Amino acid sequence: MTRDHRRLAAIVSADVAGYSRLMGVDDSGTLAALKAHRRELIDPKIAEYGGRIVKTTGDGLLLEFPSVVDAVRCAVDVQRGMAERNADLPPEQRIDLRIGINVGDIIIDGEDIHGDGVNVAARLQALAEPGGICASRVVRDQVLDKLSFTFEDLGAQQVKNIVRPVEVYRVDLGSAETQTPTGGRRHWQRLTRALGWPWLAAGVLALGLAGIAVWLLLPLLKPSPASADSPPPLSLAILPFAAASDSAADKQYAEQLTSDLTTNVSRNRSATVSPSSLASAFTGKTIDLPSVGRQLNVRYIAEGEIRHAGDKVFVTVRLTDTKTRKQAWSDRREYELAALAAKPDTVQLQLTRRLNNALLNVEIQRAASDTATAGPLDLVLRGYAVWYAETTVSGPREARKRFEAALQLSPNYVPALIALANSYSEELYFGPNPDSRLFEQKMDTLTGRAVSIDPSDAEAWQSRAAALGWLGRWDEAVSASERAETIYPWGAGILSWRSWIMISTGRPAEALALAQRAAAIDPPGGGFPQLMTCKGYLYLGRYEEAVKACEKSAGLNNSWIDQVYLTAAYAQNGDLNKAKIAKDELLKLQPGYTIDRYRQTWYSGTPAFFELVEKHLAAGLRKAGIPEK
Repeated sequence: MTRDHRRLAAIVSADVAGYSRLMGVDDSGTLAALKAHRRELIDPKIAEYGGRIVKTTGDGLLLEFPSVVDAVRCAVDVQRGMAERNADLPPEQRIDLRIGINVGDIIIDGEDIHGDGVNVAARLQALAEPGGICASRVVRDQVLDKLSFTFEDLGAQQVKNIVRPVEVYRVDLGSAETQTPTGGRRHWQRLTRALGWPWLAAGVLALGLAGIAVWLLLPLLKPSPASADSPPPLSLAILPFAAASDSAADKQYAEQLTSDLTTNVSRNRSATVSPSSLASAFTGKTIDLPSVGRQLNVRYIAEGEIRHAGDKVFVTVRLTDTKTRKQAWSDRREYELAALAAKPDTVQLQLTRRLNNALLNVEIQRAASDTATAGPLDLVLRGYAVWYAETTVSGPREARKRFEAALQLSPNYVPALIALANSYSEELYFGPNPDSRLFEQKMDTLTGRAVSIDPSDAEAWQSRAAALGWLGRWDEAVSASERAETIYPWGAGILSWRSWIMISTGRPAEALALAQRAAAIDPPGGGFPQLMTCKGYLYLGRYEEAVKACEKSAGLNNSWIDQVYLTAAYAQNGDLNKAKIAKDELLKLQPGYTIDRYRQTWYSGTPAFFELVEKHLAAGLRKAGIPEK
């Protein structure tokens, strides 16, 4: 038998994100642009770093490098170059690459290469976000002392056709080519990735469209250096979770849950999360919170416990202020073991969502009273504190001043761009506005900048979807929302927002399905999924179900818009007494409210939408006694 010809090599796998969509929109333009990128950037960089193009597909490249250092440098140069070339293009025309890098044993077959090393590179590429790079642990270990790029630990990932989990690291494209100590704290620039922005977490759906933006790649701005007496905003250490029993399985589960939470919360770019390697040093020790806070330079400590009882598992988590020793938040969740067997990532996803939201909420409260610090993130948090304190249009107007101040300090700070755009959206949501055209243009510009600066930011794409909705560019709004979901598939706010788009284009059945998916991510679902569920049932003429959903929505959100739908649902369901109570509550919050005013707050030009409004909502409001004008 002939022996295989093998060698060790660095393998790079790259493809174009969303290639089918780009080709469907403009196949000749996409091919021309891709050829130009290869000719002017990609191929020259491969040659510069001594790489070899093994083969190409319509949207992909397989490369081989004799040096892993050169492979990483080439990938980073290409991605940075692509970001520059895409900067002036509208988002829908951008060509974003995903790159995976591995080092492994390869089988030589003429000009082609095969083997697990190649397969792992391809799987890493699939895990990378558009514009991003994922590398295996062996790559990270090989270059750690030779290159200064920061690597974010994404944890062990089970990938297709690879027996053992692959330890995955994301290359931080924003880190400079200067030496950085390993094991340092990671700083991420943005507000909660997922799981719905703070107003969703707080149940403040009254904040309308602004509260629909949702939650991460290039670090755009490092938080200001903080002293031990003043740790950074949104700084946290997750200490090892405890197992209530001595069971080896429970201890292993607690260890894995701690690791998953640390990795997931670290993806919140505005947060500073202490690495597991530092937090694990306190395992089994008596904790002095102020001392731990100083050593890890964090404001908050998260701790937890898991306990099995019969066919259930109970998980408790606490968030504590390291200075005051006061518990800022706690949560206790109960799960059926059978349900977890079907969806094993349920616990970590729900706890990530809740911990992210809790951290953001307590920091917004702190920022309201702390005026001593004034970095961009402090100003954004302070803006939201002002916003939440008001139920009138003055909330977003006052918050806007803080967001603008943050942008004066850092013009490309994406969370501030998003927040400012959302403040205009929120103001328009309050009703007719003489500046509506100007506001729409500002939202278009701000969100366009945000997705151009960081095309892998789900919040930016969600805010972009909102802006496009105001402009009536519905197909583009759906595409932007779908891109946000691709980046963060578990974002309830993303699904809820697309549900709103479906309502606006006269598709209530699709809207209801999306709203129910959003609510299922973390039952019973937040305020916005409930509001969209309420609307879906109402516009489908399922009035009894609409009443139940609208009651839940009104209870969660305490917003005038919920009272509009609740009033109509009661009336359409034949309960005029309850309709009058809901109407009175609506008129307290919005004196002089009329059906005509409702029409003016909605900007959909879709005839099917207005047919729904007339048949189900306007008819119900008339029955309840809301005047036409």
